[in-house]
Amino acid sequence: RLHDFCFKNETFIKPLHMKKCLFCIACLVIGLLMVTSMQAQSLKSLEENNGFKKYKLGSKFVLGLGIKHKDQDGADKIVISYTKDMIGDIPIQSIHVYYLRDTLAKIIVRISPEYYAKLIDLCKNSFGEPTKDFSSNEKVKFDSTVSVNNFKDNYIWKANRLRLEYFYLYPKISSGAYGAKMLYLTYILNDYGQRLVRVQKGSNSARNF
Repeated sequence: RLHDFCFKNETFIKPLHMKKCLFCIACLVIGLLMVTSMQAQSLKSLEENNGFKKYKLGSKFVLGLGIKHKDQDGADKIVISYTKDMIGDIPIQSIHVYYLRDTLAKIIVRISPEYYAKLIDLCKNSFGEPTKDFSSNEKVKFDSTVSVNNFKDNYIWKANRLRLEYFYLYPKISSGAYGAKMLYLTYILNDYGQRLVRVQKGSNSARNF
């Protein structure tokens, strides 16, 4: 019989098995390529936005934006405490912009913690899944850099020139002395650290003496 012949004859079985394996591998590779392509397109949108609303990373300081205050790390910081800007239907509490040598290098957008779930959904819908996850919560192992009283949800979308960070800090116990919560987004140039070092070196030169 043909059925018995096929399953007893190894020369017939092996080609079928190889074709099945090759088909599975091809499907896997195509799936990975599609995911990578979608992620790249989402990150391209982040790159094209180049910051938050009208605040564009790499742009120069303009008069009228606000009063500069020297941040503890050496950057010039301006706080915009009143804004009508929104992320979808999420209101913004304040916007903090950081300049290094009059170039906008970092933006922190503070949001009321009650919007934490809606905000992370909006981020994922706009820019895809995060490229890095530094969370320390009930779902992942404990991170000693976070207070023993708090959890954190910390995700990063990293593009070629800049990155977006979602940060939500919340207490393990919702009531009591450690019940404070914090939610913000950070838009920052990838070379912010190097730029900051150059600024710090310039401020600590022999010309100060």
